[in-house]
Amino acid sequence: MNPLIFDDLFITICEFLTIKNIIGYELISKFHTKLIRNTPWFQEVILKKIMINYHFKNINLSYTNISDVSALGNCHTLNLRGTEVIDVSALGNCHTLNLRGTKVIDVSALGNCHTLNLRGTKVIDVSVLGNCHTLNLRYTNVTDVSALGNCHTLDLSITFVIDVSALGNCHILNLAGTNVSDVSALGNCHTLNLSDTKVIDVSALGNCHTLDLSCTNVSDVSALGNCHTLNLYNTNVTDVSQLGKCHSLNLSYTNVSDVSALGNCHILNLAGTNVSDVSQLGNCHTLNLSHTNVSDVSVLGNCHTLDLSSTKVSDVSALGNCHTLLY
Repeated sequence: MNPLIFDDLFITICEFLTIKNIIGYELISKFHTKLIRNTPWFQEVILKKIMINYHFKNINLSYTNISDVSALGNCHTLNLRGTEVIDVSALGNCHTLNLRGTKVIDVSALGNCHTLNLRGTKVIDVSVLGNCHTLNLRYTNVTDVSALGNCHTLDLSITFVIDVSALGNCHILNLAGTNVSDVSALGNCHTLNLSDTKVIDVSALGNCHTLDLSCTNVSDVSALGNCHTLNLYNTNVTDVSQLGKCHSLNLSYTNVSDVSALGNCHILNLAGTNVSDVSQLGNCHTLNLSHTNVSDVSVLGNCHTLDLSSTKVSDVSALGNCHTLLY
């Protein structure tokens, strides 16, 4: 028999089989599996059978060649990452929808989605997504985010966003790798990532719980004393006298030298700094002094975790109670 006729006949037969029968045929050989899955029929028939007969609520179709998702509108959680999907107009009732890496442009029907991942898509207009709880727009060409002020968790990293004046109510906001400079409206954000941005003035951010300013030109951090977790890696900071109440503080690869005010920090990273005197840091739980000029660590015996790699320390006799010691 002509192989092409056989293929057509096999596919026709499969249309009248149950999902269980089809799975059984797939197990016969790789040929049968390829024949079933690499045809438009697989999308049209299998998906319809699944939705009509089984009512699955959580479906993962990532990295398949699926393009028609019109039958999947009642899914609760749907993963279409890396697929051929473009038209998502039928998916407005999905609770959690992952469209990462697709060519989706029009998301006007998705305003009721709770969690929406549009990372790396072709989306530009997000004006209807203001009711989304969690929204990922990383690596998109989005610029206007004025409608997204009610999002709880919003990832705008590596986008072309500049104006974030409407985002002051976001709980978690990621602006890393953008050209944002004015953050005066973001003082109520709980968790704010401004790494590698144009930010200099952070005087309005004193109430942020978790703040990442790494790889910025920030120098004045006098207003940030109430931050719980503060990342100042590779910034222009030198004066940290107001940061003694921070729970976790990263000052690695800054020009900081005086850390006498930081004795109550629970986690303190001073790697690659100009610090030499650590006499006030005996109460720190986790302390990183690697690549510093520190030599005297006699007061650090109560530290739980201590990194002294690439330092001038020679006498560690006082550190016998340290739980973890890198030397």
